[in-house]
Amino acid sequence: MNKLHDDTLRNARAQLLARGAELRERIRRVHADLRRDHEPLPNDSPDAALRMENDEVLEAIETTATAELGHVDRALESLDAGTYGRCETCGDAIAAARLTAVPHAAHCIRCEARA
Repeated sequence: MNKLHDDTLRNARAQLLARGAELRERIRRVHADLRRDHEPLPNDSPDAALRMENDEVLEAIETTATAELGHVDRALESLDAGTYGRCETCGDAIAAARLTAVPHAAHCIRCEARA
């Protein structure tokens, strides 16, 4: 590997680790909100109904964050395995611009478009 390649991989790892930390913190906050750690559910029915609707939004945020975290963790595993930057479907290289934009991309643009 040349130095540019090593730098690219180090940068990708740093981005993935930072994003993973952000997502873990987001999930932790959502869990705390859903458990009502800071504000218990109000006794007032309209307020309680509104909070329960907000819970649906929080659950959607958690689902999205958990899915992205799975992609981030898989990308970190592929870095460790030496397969980072290879499409999981066709095996071709994933474009550097795509990896810069989405460091956890597991598929080349062609395979992603097919999915």
